[in-house]
This record gives sequence, structure tokens and C-alpha cells, in this order.
Amino acid sequence: MQKKIILSALICLFSGLISPARAELMVCNDTELPHEVAVGFKQDGHWVSEGWWTVDASDCVTPIHGDLQYRFYYYHARNPERTFHHDMLSFCTQPELFTIGGDNDCEARGHDKTYFAKIDTGLGNKNFRQNLSTHSTPLEVRSSPEPGTWGAPFSGEVVFLDCSVMFRGRFQFCRFIGSGRVFTVVEDNRTPPEVFATLRGMAKATPVQIEGDWVELFDHTVEIALRSVKVRAPNEEDRVLKLLQGKWFSETDSKDQFTILGNERQSNYGGALTSLEYLSVMPFCDEFDGFGPYLYAWDSQGGTGLCYEIKKVSETVLELIYLPRRTEHRYFRHSSP
Repeated sequence: MQKKIILSALICLFSGLISPARAELMVCNDTELPHEVAVGFKQDGHWVSEGWWTVDASDCVTPIHGDLQYRFYYYHARNPERTFHHDMLSFCTQPELFTIGGDNDCEARGHDKTYFAKIDTGLGNKNFRQNLSTHSTPLEVRSSPEPGTWGAPFSGEVVFLDCSVMFRGRFQFCRFIGSGRVFTVVEDNRTPPEVFATLRGMAKATPVQIEGDWVELFDHTVEIALRSVKVRAPNEEDRVLKLLQGKWFSETDSKDQFTILGNERQSNYGGALTSLEYLSVMPFCDEFDGFGPYLYAWDSQGGTGLCYEIKKVSETVLELIYLPRRTEHRYFRHSSP
């Protein structure tokens, strides 16, 4: 009897120590650097993306609780000193904390389009652990990549727009405007770190010469990998753009106003803001050529562009001719307060 009592006590003791495995998806950081993690998954038959969780070295996070209903889940992990090897499966993200329904039309809906890697949890698994080292590897820096390494070699005169801070005070990507396009360069192993060091201290609307590889085209946006960026002497289009800077109001309706800062125009009517537009001053615009300079404006969220002939621009007056109708618009500059 005494042996049975002892055996029963031992069983109770070990059953208290050994609890059943929790059903969940865990992402564990088996690298030496902290990462931020986002996941993509199906919820009630619809795609959802969610993030960012900060995962320190040797730590784990549980983005999905409960029994895993599907075999495949998706994730992205970011650290500026690591390369994430995705599977070309895109979800919508935001720089800060987010939960986004749907995986289509990310940029048109005001989100970022980010590529995720697939997590195969296997058949019938109710819980799974994903290690970051499977897809996150140390950054391989190429100080001087050969032309054509990442795409078609490209060189052009553009204007620096800005850099966006998206990871603990570090620059995630920088943008330029030129010839009616936005050129975007991501801080990764394709662009030397000294190029980004130059861009970090650059003023908005600085004329630059860029050289690199044309990676991919998305509507008005070109993804590029840079080899070099150099400040250049302003050309005639740059000088016109400089004159366009500031606040303007319509001659026929003082409530119709816009502000140009760098290559961006923010319009408003009676204080109500409309969509932000990107601007390019060019010697041509679509089929129009020879009577420039021209102003090409396009919605930052997508859509068709508009062509204007710049008839006159001075310190006080701006005259634009909307093409092809040749409708004239006259604006006056707001006086400084």
C-alpha cells in the first residue's frame, strides 16, 4: 500500500511538471541581433497581416495563439544588418504597429508592399517553432558592385526627395524624383553603406547624379540599387523648381491654394487637404515638346498624371497652361508672415 501511495505521489508530481505543449506559432530569434517580425495568415477565410513584434536575441514571440488551422503561414523579419530571404509572397505592412486585412493593392490603399517567407508547419501540427536564421543571414556588403549586378545599368539626373526612418532611427529607404518617376533605393546589401551615409545628410530638393541598376518598375515608381550618388550643378529645370517653392493661391478663387516643398505639392481648398502630388519639371511632357519647361504632376497614391506648360514663374506670379485643353491658370505667391 505504501508503495502505491508513493507511486501515485510521483505520478502527480511529474504530471504537474510536465504540461501539454501549447498550441501556437512561435518565432524565435536564434541570431545575435534583435529583429522586428510581422506575420501573414488566414483568418475566417481572409488574409490578414500583422506586426511588428520586437524579438531580442535568444528570445521568442508568439504571434499566433491557439491550434494552427492551416499548414502554411508567412512572416517577415527585419534588421538593417541582416538580409531577409523571402519567397516573393507579398503582404501589406506599415512602418509602425499594424493589423491590415487583405493582401492586394497595398500601395493604392496607403500601405507598404513587403515580401514574406513561407512557414511550412507540416501536416497536422497544432504548434510550430520558426527560427529566424532560416531566412535571416548576415549582410554581405558589396562596396562597389559591378554594373548590371542587380538589373539594367542606369544613370540619370534626379532630385533628392527624402529618406524615411523605419527601424529604430535607421534609414530604411530613400527617394528621388526625375523624369516623372519616383526612384526608390532600399538600405540593403545591394547599395553600399557609404551611399546611404551621403543621403542621410542631404537636403530636400538637392540636384544629384545617380548611377546604379534599374531593378523593377511599378507604375511611376522605379526600384534601383545605387553604386554612387553625387551632388551636381543645377540645370534649367532645377532652377525652375526652385522658383516654384512656397505657397500659392489662385487668382480666380483665393480658397484654391497649394504648397510646393521640394518635389511635392500639397493642394487644399478652403483648408481641406487633397491628395499629395509628386512634381517633375521637364523639357517635355507626354507628347508635348518644344514649348517648355513643363510641369508634370501625379498623385502620390497612384493614378494618371497631369501636364502643364509653365508659361511664367517669378517671385510673385505663376502661370500654368493645362494640356491638352490649354486652359490657363494664374496663381500668386503668399507673402511671408
